[in-house]
Amino acid sequence: MRRPSSLLLFLAVASAAAAPAKEEQKACADVRDQPITRSGSALYLGGGKPWKAVGANVYWLGLDENVIPPAGEPYYAPFQASYPTKGRTTEIMAVVKAMGGTMIRAHTLGVSTGNPLSLMPSPGKINQQAFEAIDWAVYQAREHGIRLMVPLTDNYDYYHGGKYNFLRWAGFNLTQTADSNNPLVMHFYTNGTIIDMFKGYIRTLVTHVNPYTNLSYAEDPTIFAYESGNELNGPVWGDMNVPVSWIREIGGFVKQLAPKKLFVDGTYGINKTHLSIDEVDIFSDHYYPVSISKLQSDLDLGEISPLVFMSFVLSFGKLLEFFFFFGCGVIRDPSLCASRRGYGALSDTPVTWLP
Repeated sequence: MRRPSSLLLFLAVASAAAAPAKEEQKACADVRDQPITRSGSALYLGGGKPWKAVGANVYWLGLDENVIPPAGEPYYAPFQASYPTKGRTTEIMAVVKAMGGTMIRAHTLGVSTGNPLSLMPSPGKINQQAFEAIDWAVYQAREHGIRLMVPLTDNYDYYHGGKYNFLRWAGFNLTQTADSNNPLVMHFYTNGTIIDMFKGYIRTLVTHVNPYTNLSYAEDPTIFAYESGNELNGPVWGDMNVPVSWIREIGGFVKQLAPKKLFVDGTYGINKTHLSIDEVDIFSDHYYPVSISKLQSDLDLGEISPLVFMSFVLSFGKLLEFFFFFGCGVIRDPSLCASRRGYGALSDTPVTWLP
């Protein structure tokens, strides 16, 4: 399924020269500047305090499809694409924070290719205007103490783009509707030209400096993890046919650009052949509908390798006790949306949050 985050107190001193040191100590103590780290199968805030990922998918933060903007504002009618307002983005951060969330998984902060409002509308062309919504979302997540997991592409051919854009740009005239079972889709993972094009896109994204924070995305701990993609497969649904070589190359490239980021295997399911990939920190799976037996099976696979496991579920129900017992990271789906006019949050089903 697609879409559907103690400062030490010092006595004041008269010397103005002491101010820079005080500010430096304060900055160092700011938890927002502490990266999320992994040790074995556990995540930590700055390498010390245990940290658990609990939150929602909010896919539209960089590029929306839910709102027709006022006349004159950027809008691409064929895909109903527009940029979310700052108020809409700020509101959803406050909602997630108020509900006890620690993170958001946000597709369009990383998946933005193939239409005029995208970050990369066409091969090698960068739309700087698209960074404004992304920059604001990252800034607001930081202000609210929310961490972000950001997929880098999508298995599908939706408004925000994905692997089919790169295939078409390389001369493979494929669409999800007509060609989802076409073996040629594997060229996304094996074709050197496509891989280089994708890595160029990743470089542009990860090295961008956010004017609201004066940090590059590589430097900003707010983005704690990049994910290879959303629900990646090969030509057969559920085949998990994502080559080890591709995961290793993309994961290694992300860590080269951003050494402190965690890397998530975005394959749709837990592929046993990926468990030994050093570049992968986190595995994930999506459960639509919820299946405790499937979840348990995936957790058992996790025993093979000391890595972090995250689950994406439609609703919790009796899974609450299960998650508490195993301590899994969990992201709720379907997506959480701010209201179109900025008054309250919308969701398809009742929301239950883990503390």
